Order: sequence, then C-alpha cells, then structure tokens
Amino acid sequence: MNNLNQTIVAPTTNISTQAISLIRISGDDSFNIINKLLKTKIKEEKNVWVRKMFDGQELVDEVVITSFVSPASFTGENVVEIACHGGILNTQRIINLIIKNGARMANKGEFSQRAFLNNKIDLIQAEGINDLIFAKNELALKIGVNNMSGAHNQSIINLKGNLLDIISRIQVSIDYPDYDDVEGSSIPELTKALSDINEEVNNLLKRSKMALKNTNGIKTAIVGKTNVGKSSLLNALLNEDKAIVTDIHGTTRDIVTGEINLENISLNLIDTAGIRETTDIVEGLGIEKSLKMIDDAELILFVVDYKAINDKENKMIFDKLKGKNHILVFNKSEFISEEEKNKINKEQTNFVYTSAINNDIDNLIKRIEEMHINEELIKNDSLILINLEQISLVEQVKDRLERSLRAIIDGMPIDIVNVDLHETWDYLNQLIGEQYDEEIIDNIFKKYCLGK
Repeated sequence: MNNLNQTIVAPTTNISTQAISLIRISGDDSFNIINKLLKTKIKEEKNVWVRKMFDGQELVDEVVITSFVSPASFTGENVVEIACHGGILNTQRIINLIIKNGARMANKGEFSQRAFLNNKIDLIQAEGINDLIFAKNELALKIGVNNMSGAHNQSIINLKGNLLDIISRIQVSIDYPDYDDVEGSSIPELTKALSDINEEVNNLLKRSKMALKNTNGIKTAIVGKTNVGKSSLLNALLNEDKAIVTDIHGTTRDIVTGEINLENISLNLIDTAGIRETTDIVEGLGIEKSLKMIDDAELILFVVDYKAINDKENKMIFDKLKGKNHILVFNKSEFISEEEKNKINKEQTNFVYTSAINNDIDNLIKRIEEMHINEELIKNDSLILINLEQISLVEQVKDRLERSLRAIIDGMPIDIVNVDLHETWDYLNQLIGEQYDEEIIDNIFKKYCLGK
C-alpha cells in the first residue's frame, strides 16, 4: 500500500507542447510546498490564485493555482492544482521543483486510490472513473459517467440491506430455536426473499455481460473466398488502407486486424485469407487460420460474390457458419442486377448489400447495430458494470445465492445456508470496497493513468 502520509504530485494532463498543463499536489504539505515557490503566499483555504512561481530568485512561470482544503477535495486531502503554461520542459521543471521541495511523484491511479481510502468514493465509482477515461464508444461513456457519479450504486446498498435482513432472520432462528414464529423466517418466506435477490443479481449480471462485450469489442471475422472484397471491406470499415487490395487471388495470406468504434458498440475486426484450394504452403497456412477464425469469432461477416454463391468453397463456409452469429455480405453490389436482388431477397435472410470499394457500407453498420444494440442497455437507468473483476465478483454472489437457495429447498440445516449467505455478504462488500485486500486495491489502481 502506498504511503498516505507523503504528499504526492503528478501531471493531470499529458506532458506535451500545449497551451496549458495541469499539475496536482495532494497531501498534508501541499500548501507548504507550493508556498516555498511563491513570493506572495497563498492561504490554506479553498480559492483560486494567480501567482508568479520562482526557483530561488529566478522566475519560472506565472500560474493559476486552485486550492482545496481537506476533506473537501477529490482525494479528501489538502490539494493544490497548478495551471501552468504548457510545454514539456516547463511542465517537467515545475514538477521537479515541487518534488525538490518535499513531494514525491505519484504512482498511477494514486489520487483516485487516496479518494477511495479516504471514503470520498467507493470502488464502483473508482472503476467508473477509469471506464470514463478509457471509453471507446457512447455506451461505455454513459456507463462510466453513471458509475463515477454513484448514480446507481444504491442498488448494491439495497441488495446488502435485503441480504442482511435474511441473515438476521436465520440467525435468530439458530440462536433462539424455540421462537419458531419470527416474521419472515419460514422456509417459503426465506425462499421467496432469496429468489427476489437472486433475480436482481441475475439481471445485473446479464446487463453487465452484454455491455462488457459491446464496450470491449466484439471479435469480428471477415471471411470468404479470394477476391470478393474482404480487404476492401476492412479498409472501408476502418476508413483507412489497412489491408493491401489487388485483383490478384490470394493477396491476403495472413490475418489483418483493426478496431472500429460505432456509437454504442466496438468491433475488433479481423480480415482473413481468402478460402480456396491452393498448393501454396504459405497461403494454405493462412486459409487454415481463416477456418479456425470462424470457430473463434463472435460475429462473422461472410463476404460473397453472388454469382459464385453455390460453389464448393462457399457451401463449406455456410456449413461452418451453422449456429454462428453471422451476416451474409453481398459485396460489389453495383454488379448485382435488380432481378438477382429479387432472387436474393426470396432465398436469403440476414444479409446486406455493400460496395466496399465505393465506401457504401451503411447498411452493414446498421445491421450490426441492430443485432447487438440492446435497448435495455441504452435506456436502462440501472447499475451496469463493465469491469471483468467486478463482474467476476457478481458471479460469485450469484453462485453463493443459488447454493443457498438449493440448500433451503433440499432441506439442509439452516446454519449451513447462513454460511453461504455470509460469503455472499463478503463479496458484495468487496464489490463496493467496504472489505478489501491491500494488494488487490494496489493492483486495481495501477490500471489508471498517471495523474488520476
């Protein structure tokens, strides 16, 4: 665990050539340290100050200082934030002066860690800050803002309250077995109360897993025969020339990857080698990877040339796609006649027309969003978690609740049931940080960027 008695400093903006840089100092000595660099001192109060900063007698910069007094600050400590003129050398010089006068460089995430340890935020809010900073689409941004603000964290507090009520009822039955008329302590009542909690936990888990996939990126493979426009489609989706495009069959021999962030969903795109019979050893290895990618991907964009849709390679790909989440992409749509489109409309489902070479891919993007955007995620005001560690804790809560329910239904002794419920309580406490291991907390905040 980091030493909370030390005053720390770090840039809260990237150190680069820019108009303004922000530097944050946090700790008991924040005011003492900054005043060593000022001829006109600032008071220990919440305020905004314009001051000239000196290194001895040498002017360093003219800065704007915003000061906060403990506990009314982000970290809960005395905090001084300095807005100085940007520039790598100037920002580094000021940070070095602050360190020289008594502060130490903050570790990644240490400001947020101190806010958590000083009870300014809980762990869900802390993770929300990180989610907000690293958001790749609007859904992740919304979830990050909501969790950072604590808007929906009350649901976990309510879960804990309901669970504590059940544990208390059971404990009374254990301690005072002669009192068999304790309200809410009958087997049907306990089963109903636990089932209600379990349903709420299941809903949280379902929302969170859907959101995690959308925010982290859906593994999306672009597959098909050679020369059907797979690489052109990748380039059009990424809006850059990531893959080499030629009329020569077998140009793509290995996977090419990229990421696209749509409004509420991210895709991890993989362009694969065209599937065909070949005697070329290198190309053959690429085709093996393509076939394996069909098994591994969460979404497959199967790109076809309509005129060859029923040939041997395409039939084989269709067979591998059975039961898989996929979209049939008729590329080079400018060469498909209206009569052929009418036939496709009758024979196929879940397909789109594209012309990747002309950047005509709107229908494909719309179809992807229709398949993966759940209105429950977009409009829901309930708690959603998009952090793997948090979701893992919720899964542990679900597991212990279901074990408790099975134990009650199977007629197990009630004290056995309470053991699992106490573990459920511990996992909920870990989720919001009311119970934690110091090493785990250190590891959580190390994921943050410097200055947060």
